[in-house]
Amino acid sequence: MNVRTVASKDQFFEQLRTAVEQKIEAKEAKRINDFAVRLLDHVPLDELLTRHFSDTYGAVLAAWQFLQKRQPDEAPVAVFNPDLESDGWQSPHTIIFILHPNIPFLIDSLRIAINQREVRTHSINHCIVQADRDRTGQLKKLRGGKLKSSKPDYEAFIVLEIDRHSDPQDRKVLEEELSRVLHEVRIAVEDFPLVKDKVAGMLEELNTTVAKISDEDRSEAQAFLEWLVSDHFTFLGYDEYDFLTSPDDTVVRRVAKSELGILRVNNERPAKVLLNELPQRTRYEMTRTDNIFIFAKSSQRSRVHRPAYPDYIAVKKFNDQGEVVGERRLLGLYTSRAYNERLTDIPLLRRKFEAVMEQSGFLRDDYSGKELEQILNVYPRDDLFQIGEQELLANALDILHIQERRRMKLFMREDVYGQFVTCLAYFPRDIYTTELRLRVEQMLLERLEAEDIEFVTHFSESVLARVQFTIRVRQVEHRELPVDELQERMIGLAQSWFDGLAESLNEAYGEEYGNELYRLYRQGFPAGYQEMFSPRRAAIDLEHIAEATERNQLAMSFYRALEESENTLHFKLFHPDEPLPLSDIMPIFDNLGFRVLGEHPFEVNNRNGQRVWIHDFSLHAGSGVVVDLHRIKPIFEDLFRRVWYSEAENDSFNRLLLSAYMDWRQIALLRAYARYMRQIRFSNSQTFISNTLVNHVELARLLLRFFDVRFNPDRYPDHDNRRAAEQKLEAGFHTALESVANLSEDRVLRLYLELMRSTLRTNCYQTDAEGANKSYISIKFDPAGIPDMPLPAPMFEIYVYSPRVEGVHLRGGRVARGGLRWSDRYEDYRTEILGLVKAQQVKNAVIVPVGAKGGFVAKQLPDPSDREAWQQEGVAAYKTFIRGLLDITDNLTDAGIQPPEQVVRHDGDDHYLVVAADKGTATFSDIANGLAAEYGFWMGDAFASGGSNGYDHKKSGYHRQRRLGVGGTPLPGIGAQPGGR
Repeated sequence: MNVRTVASKDQFFEQLRTAVEQKIEAKEAKRINDFAVRLLDHVPLDELLTRHFSDTYGAVLAAWQFLQKRQPDEAPVAVFNPDLESDGWQSPHTIIFILHPNIPFLIDSLRIAINQREVRTHSINHCIVQADRDRTGQLKKLRGGKLKSSKPDYEAFIVLEIDRHSDPQDRKVLEEELSRVLHEVRIAVEDFPLVKDKVAGMLEELNTTVAKISDEDRSEAQAFLEWLVSDHFTFLGYDEYDFLTSPDDTVVRRVAKSELGILRVNNERPAKVLLNELPQRTRYEMTRTDNIFIFAKSSQRSRVHRPAYPDYIAVKKFNDQGEVVGERRLLGLYTSRAYNERLTDIPLLRRKFEAVMEQSGFLRDDYSGKELEQILNVYPRDDLFQIGEQELLANALDILHIQERRRMKLFMREDVYGQFVTCLAYFPRDIYTTELRLRVEQMLLERLEAEDIEFVTHFSESVLARVQFTIRVRQVEHRELPVDELQERMIGLAQSWFDGLAESLNEAYGEEYGNELYRLYRQGFPAGYQEMFSPRRAAIDLEHIAEATERNQLAMSFYRALEESENTLHFKLFHPDEPLPLSDIMPIFDNLGFRVLGEHPFEVNNRNGQRVWIHDFSLHAGSGVVVDLHRIKPIFEDLFRRVWYSEAENDSFNRLLLSAYMDWRQIALLRAYARYMRQIRFSNSQTFISNTLVNHVELARLLLRFFDVRFNPDRYPDHDNRRAAEQKLEAGFHTALESVANLSEDRVLRLYLELMRSTLRTNCYQTDAEGANKSYISIKFDPAGIPDMPLPAPMFEIYVYSPRVEGVHLRGGRVARGGLRWSDRYEDYRTEILGLVKAQQVKNAVIVPVGAKGGFVAKQLPDPSDREAWQQEGVAAYKTFIRGLLDITDNLTDAGIQPPEQVVRHDGDDHYLVVAADKGTATFSDIANGLAAEYGFWMGDAFASGGSNGYDHKKSGYHRQRRLGVGGTPLPGIGAQPGGR
């Protein structure tokens, strides 16, 4: 018969019977087949059919051979790997055969031993046989018939399949370990009746004790001992101690040969200890005379029956004076009956139950009374024996309170001997998971510096799940249990990410707006974001997300994780609708002096369909310097935003932010002077200039301080004080220059100072209508003070710088007519303008002896194919340039000369400025005149000739020269009118 066609156990056994009878003589074959039926009777047919039939056949014969001999005092154990070549059958696993007198706890204890070695059990099978053996232990026959539980000569044949062990030494160690466990099981079972006899003796002794206990307490104690022996406690061990008192101390000494059960072979308690060496609480509980029992846990896990810490029940011994003179200790495990009975049926506990119910003040048939009763009935029984009435009452009322509110709660209690801490953790059932239990378990282990921990999870009809953690700890004199701290941490671990988000939003933004944000974004954060960031961080990010969504522009967040070094930080960018191209972002970080260690993008959506991309960058200061996060954060975000929106340039000057903590405006000022250096043909490159400033940040700061002292109108109203401060800073600057070894760097720094000294006016301290710094910088120079200036040097020069436009206006005298052109020579537009000035001085000598020319370059022009956009950007650049000129030019009013606001002047009155049309600006005259009108500039539409009013400077130049005079002020009797022609 093909084994694959077998449809029932009977068919399988018939096939096995046939195979045995074919190879073994009839009488022996019958005995083997009878044994096979017993051995395999409870193995599922599906499992039998998954194996090769020949392997099952071989396993049966091998088991029969193992059964053949056992001495009465032996318990054979074999751990082996069957081999097809030598044994005729095989298994992918390691096989264990055990033949043992049939006693309780065998299978449970074997499982414990194997599980403690972290070895997986693939199958376990056993059968009970009644064997007739001769005096040598040789099997004569197996008796048939129905087995009876009272028979003492039954044997258990146990077969286990476990993870394969190829090393013979490993198999030998396992074999020895299993033999030791079985020995402990035998001892525990053999001594069980002896321990019960000890309990009977305690009952007799209680009848005559003179301890200071009432008759009611004595009766309850006797009832409890009787309850224990009536199948409510599995006695595993027993020992006895005497208290030997001397003038110096009391010795707690084990009574010789008092151990029974597993304590005969495995007793972790010392045979003798001084009472004063024990913690104070332990001493008090051991010597107090008003109670009989002490309940605690053994500090060593049981290897018999259940892998738990067994319970210790110490029964005190009293002398004739009622003093405690010793104790008898019962070691064991409460049976399932003890856990299933109602508290009203358990001595000692029923008194606690009644006391708690009465002190609660609840009516028994009321809702609260019924709930409290249920809480007490499902409270961990082993803990109930140890806990005091008042603590139990407080705990039970707290549990009742949190049940109604679905809250989490942690209760902690230390045992009498200070070796265990019991924690009861309550969670709403719908959030309890194994993962959560493991996280809480790890937290308790670490915080209490525990040696071991075990748990029991309990579910009932309550909305709460309970986990009881039994934690073995080091014995200390005074242990502080950080209940509140651990409860807060447990709540944090138990909260779902979205629960934490709701709480964080309410905390950060108030209930109404917090709930609105939660409603919008509850499902919006991807799993990757939740893994990387806490709900509190998400609440912060939502502020930036909302900003990016509402304003439809970039938002930013600059932060550092607590665990990170001080030269590492993070920068988040929030961008609506679409992700940002990394190729646009990376150069900005590079020019800021940061290396990008990593980037994580996240897409966040709200329920309205709006989308924001978050880019989280990990940055490292390239120089390795410590980064002051609080100091750099505002200026970093401001500079990055301006660079992104083209309000500041993206170049190596931005490294001054990291090296010197300069803001965007200070960097822009130093960059503006560097750009001007290029126009006056200074030989060093812009990169070299920026490197020089970064290499000498103190000198760079001195330059900025010098500029601020010279031009900040709010610092020195008095010119003499201002000049004195300037001279002091100059002296300090020159002293500091002595430390600059590189001559080229020295030359750069000196030129910066000379340019600033030659600066006559600037608009740097003017603000726009919103009170912010203007996006452009205009500087009026006295070229005579600038060394190596390309000739001819004009009398005045105005330089305008911004990321959008650069330009110069060169004027040969106080009165000089000239125009502005739109230059396309980005690198040397000043050279072009200077050449025009030379030509004009010859061409217009009859009208105006000296010339004035200006020009600008638009730096952000779009693709020339879009002519309209290209022209619009040129006009915008022209307007910025004109504003820069007007910002620092005096005006002429009825009251006389009016200097520009917030401008410190280091020259005399100078209100002449003409910007006639030139190449590229032929159609811009009306634009310039409109800006002059906006500023209220006295020249009106004469500011730029060629406009719609057709004003002609050439025809009126001579008369205006006479009206203005050489000094630029009206001559007597001419009567020039502001705004007139």
